Amino acid sequence: MSKDLKAPDPSEFGLTSFADLLRRRPPIPGEGDLSFEKFHQQLMASLAPMTPYEAVIAENLIAIEWELLQHRRMREAGLRREIADSICQAVIFRSKMVWSEKLEAACDAWVEAGNDEESYEFEPFDEDAAEQLGHELAEQLVDSDPEIQAEAEQELIELGMDSLEVMGEAYRSHNRQVTFHDQKIQELERRRRQVKSDLDDLQNARHAQGKIIDG
Repeated sequence: MSKDLKAPDPSEFGLTSFADLLRRRPPIPGEGDLSFEKFHQQLMASLAPMTPYEAVIAENLIAIEWELLQHRRMREAGLRREIADSICQAVIFRSKMVWSEKLEAACDAWVEAGNDEESYEFEPFDEDAAEQLGHELAEQLVDSDPEIQAEAEQELIELGMDSLEVMGEAYRSHNRQVTFHDQKIQELERRRRQVKSDLDDLQNARHAQGKIIDG
């Protein structure tokens, strides 16, 4: 049954907002610098629910938006890791080739000097050091300094790689760090559209009729 009524006042229920009916959400480690409480307050002000049920629907929508934000961050972290791994492997491969060429030249010089090839002592390939160089190059590619970034881009080209192609390969990767979050983003976007539609229907009915519907 519908009656001509003004929107209920949260203060009549001892609340500052109907959102106070819902349990506060504790933070989760790794969520980043953006505060959920601040995010929640800003979106709740934008959605402007005027009834308890609208507040519940708005809360669901905000939770979806926040989860979308976090899954995008996690997908991007996975992409960065995938790209860094590709760069590291390329640097290791190049470093090993250079080491092998130097080793062969040094060994030839040793033999030409009249020494036995079997007696030649050499330093083994340091894969850890090469991997560290790869990680440093990956970090330089996302450095805030344009000059450092440009130098890293040039070094990547010298490795026979293109940053855009490397990123494309990362997006096409079957790595679960990327694909899982990509699937979740698509699922959450579908849910967001449905929940937003529900909230819009509630608010449009309220604005159109100027009435509150008693359940």
